[in-house]
Amino acid sequence: MELKIVIGGEAGQGIQTISVIMSKFFLRSGYYVFSEQSYQSRIRGGHNFTQVRISTESISSPDDGIDILVALNEETINLHKGEISPNGIIIYDNELIKYEGLDKSFFGVPLQRIAVENAKTKLAVNSSACGVLVGLLDGDFSILEKLMREQFKDPDIGEKNVLTAKAGYEIGRNRKDFSLKTPFLSNNERLIIDGGSAIGFGAIVAGCRFLSAYPMTPGTAVMNYLAGHSKRYNIVVEQAEDEISAINMVLGASFAGVRSMVTTSGGGFSLMVEGLSLAGMTETPCVIHIGQRPGPATGLPTRTEQAELLFVINAGHGEFPRYVTAPRDARDAFYKTIKAFNLADKYQIPSIILTDQFLIDSMATIEGLELNNIKIERYIEYNPNKDYKRHLITESGISPRALPGTGGILVVTDSDEHDEEGHITEDLEIRKRLVEKRLRRGELLKEDIEEPLYFGLSDPDVILLGWGSTYGAIKEAIDRLIEEDFKVGLLHFSDVYPLPYKQLEKYRNKRLISVEGNATGQFTLLVRRETGIDIKDKILKYNGRPFTPSEIVKEVKKIW
Repeated sequence: MELKIVIGGEAGQGIQTISVIMSKFFLRSGYYVFSEQSYQSRIRGGHNFTQVRISTESISSPDDGIDILVALNEETINLHKGEISPNGIIIYDNELIKYEGLDKSFFGVPLQRIAVENAKTKLAVNSSACGVLVGLLDGDFSILEKLMREQFKDPDIGEKNVLTAKAGYEIGRNRKDFSLKTPFLSNNERLIIDGGSAIGFGAIVAGCRFLSAYPMTPGTAVMNYLAGHSKRYNIVVEQAEDEISAINMVLGASFAGVRSMVTTSGGGFSLMVEGLSLAGMTETPCVIHIGQRPGPATGLPTRTEQAELLFVINAGHGEFPRYVTAPRDARDAFYKTIKAFNLADKYQIPSIILTDQFLIDSMATIEGLELNNIKIERYIEYNPNKDYKRHLITESGISPRALPGTGGILVVTDSDEHDEEGHITEDLEIRKRLVEKRLRRGELLKEDIEEPLYFGLSDPDVILLGWGSTYGAIKEAIDRLIEEDFKVGLLHFSDVYPLPYKQLEKYRNKRLISVEGNATGQFTLLVRRETGIDIKDKILKYNGRPFTPSEIVKEVKKIW
């Protein structure tokens, strides 16, 4: 069973409240849920919508088509009525929206009047809409009642919203001609989590105790999560005056021994690049989260894109190693955040977590997170020798890292080229040796890079390549193509730099199609640069919206 619900209206009408409550409702009813937002960069007005996709099978992407459209204004009907499935339904307020051309798909409900009569405020219209949905789908109202009381902490407000939802529920139950139902299935221990929370939680588990950032969508979600848990976990969250200050604060905290992180988007990272090189020269560990959005400049601040891969990999003046990971989903984001902290400390490098608006803002059902076997490794020298040198030249390229204030030694570093002790030098032979020392860590780093995940037939004719948040949509597209007897597979990258190449080499002679959320095929350019493999077929999307499985299937068939 599968169901796609879209809630649409203006910013400020409570769309997110409906989607969050209903996502939790379906989760607690035993279903898999995927919820994805599309919103404009404005506080009021405009057209915003959220798709809540429900299934009895695991899902990890939005898809085309609408079974139920909850239209909080007339514009939503006009924009989405062409997407309604043959047996779909449109729920709208028939006292506020006087829509012409009604047919059997329209379900008029006085949503605002129900709210005013029961909660004494039209702001409770989202509760009446939730009630109608649960009634229409033959859901368990007791679950919705509990969610309402959790959502509204004040008992009086909670009770009024429960009454509002109950009134909507009774109206929804009376609509008997809608065939799709979501009765209670089972209790389960699954979680529903968005990408921003997954990264924030991963940072907490990894031991992050300082975050500095200048707010920038969508990276701010990570900052908000850590700020919301800062007292419980003793985390300092600093809203800096700009991005330059933010990364320099993080480098200072990290130099002192505190696991630290900065979060931003592409425009903010542009300002941080000099600080990135400072980390490279001083060999100071740091974790940088970058939530991609369409550019250049301000671009589309609240939409999604994968157009900063090459920028992130090549950013910074001079040559120094870095680790770049692009998590494939919320679960992967949690674990890769922990890995980013560990590798930053192990190799004394910048670790970059590259996500996008789609991953950060979408909510997905996961089977839970395994915390028992997580290792937090600091790689700090707590008892250094008396002749300690911060930038000691070693065979591995990794110098012993002690912290300032350690008894009996002096920890020195500098942004200029320096000698092994950390003092400024212009000795050209020392310069050469220090460059080579720093780069050797990059060669060693390759041993910790995860090979791409393969999914599909064992001997495919065509392999789709993807990276980052495209995983769910491509994987589902592969399933559908295999059902139609296409011999296909998927090679999906989460660690993207240094580029893992062993799996790629195995499929060098296969026909490869790259699926990317940018206009120039940046991943194909990286693959060609690193391996010499020239991928000619591409499926590219750059209108600010994420891929759906249906459109990938359609594009693969065109290429085939």
